[in-house]
Amino acid sequence: MSVIGIVCEFNPFHNGHKHLIDSVKQQGDIVVCVMSGNFVQRAEPAIFPKEVRVKAALLNGADIVLELPFVYATASAEIFAHNAVKILDSFGCDRLAFGTENATINQLNEIADVLNYNNFDEKMKEFLQKGESYPSARQSALNSYGKTFDIDSPNNILAVEYIKAIRKLNSKLIPTCVNRIGAGYNDDFAINDFSSATHIRSLIKENKSFNHFVPENCFKLYSEAIDNGKVLSAEKYNLASLAMLRSNIYNDSDNVANMAEGLENRVDDAVRMCNSLNEIYDYAKTKRYTHSRIRRAVFSRQFNIKYGDLKIEVPYCRLLGFNKSIENQFGTLVNNCKLPFITRYSDVLKLNDNKINLIFNYEDKSTDFYNLISEYPNVCGIERRVSPVKI
Repeated sequence: MSVIGIVCEFNPFHNGHKHLIDSVKQQGDIVVCVMSGNFVQRAEPAIFPKEVRVKAALLNGADIVLELPFVYATASAEIFAHNAVKILDSFGCDRLAFGTENATINQLNEIADVLNYNNFDEKMKEFLQKGESYPSARQSALNSYGKTFDIDSPNNILAVEYIKAIRKLNSKLIPTCVNRIGAGYNDDFAINDFSSATHIRSLIKENKSFNHFVPENCFKLYSEAIDNGKVLSAEKYNLASLAMLRSNIYNDSDNVANMAEGLENRVDDAVRMCNSLNEIYDYAKTKRYTHSRIRRAVFSRQFNIKYGDLKIEVPYCRLLGFNKSIENQFGTLVNNCKLPFITRYSDVLKLNDNKINLIFNYEDKSTDFYNLISEYPNVCGIERRVSPVKI
């Protein structure tokens, strides 16, 4: 039996995700997913709340779903990957499976080696000083070492960061990559029955058919969620975010994450001058900083995420859901978990640990916000009352 870890957002779960699980799971294997909660790495809310996405995963091959806490789920690829890998390693996984854009493990190991060179950052600075953006400078620096690997695609970036995290944590996780099929990560179109999550979200927002691109049980689950108002309202998110940002610009911006070299001033000026999030992103944009970096800077300002908080390694494993058919194996994994294991808020109270309280409080706050921006708003305090999903 192998315990296979997968880092995911499932925003939403689709045929490509099913392909990944089916490609690596053999009879008797257990698949453990570490999933982002209500907010994802693009520094935006997921289209469906996490309980819906947990059910989708459990119905389609996942056996256990753990949570990647809010502060790490919305952070840079390096922080995102490091803390997700730490959770999987602590929970006893022996393999890590992930999708790539036509890459091999040997290639990924070679690129991880280059990125760990002592002078790689200096080489990057040379290209940054020439006016290149961060991704362009990273690619140029990589090319300067004779590597033509496309590190700019989201799957490849994360794949390399997973390898780096495994090494840094001295983990025994064995990486396994599965090449992506169908449309690319950000493509707003489909190839046969395989579509990007980006495209599916667009179809859902436009009230168009998307049933061909998700498993049948997911289509039923998502349709019920939509009918019950458990789906993101982009308009509410925009307005609620502006309200938070306009309140926060009167607070000290020192030590807010993803801010540097005057970026905090550009962000606060943009908040004062603009009437939508997209306007803020465009206003604050510079040649040096990518759109994703600007988004994370604005998001950090909105939720007052501090640099120091991101330096805290994930302090717990939190259960979001599991399949009752593997209850015995699940109990063994929990008992052997190297991190404090949390199923309910009462566990947080019993542990009474400052780092755990800090990271969980971010989850609490962000979920209260998320429940306000769904089509049908929900009340506060859900994180303190919710129980794991059982299928």
